[in-house]
Amino acid sequence: MIKLTEQDFHDARDEYMGKCLKCGADAYGVEPDARKYKCEVCNTRAVYGIEELFLMGKIDIAENAQ
Repeated sequence: MIKLTEQDFHDARDEYMGKCLKCGADAYGVEPDARKYKCEVCNTRAVYGIEELFLMGKIDIAENAQ
């Protein structure tokens, strides 16, 4: 499970960030709804966009840090 604040989630969307579900690497330049993009670190098709990860239930939005 990826834990993000609401602000971090919006920032990741704005920066076109994604995450590899196999190795955990961050990926940049990834469309928010990306599925199975190729990971530059582990060379597998396991990179998903930040919004897609949220819809899949892989992201937990926490309260903003105080």
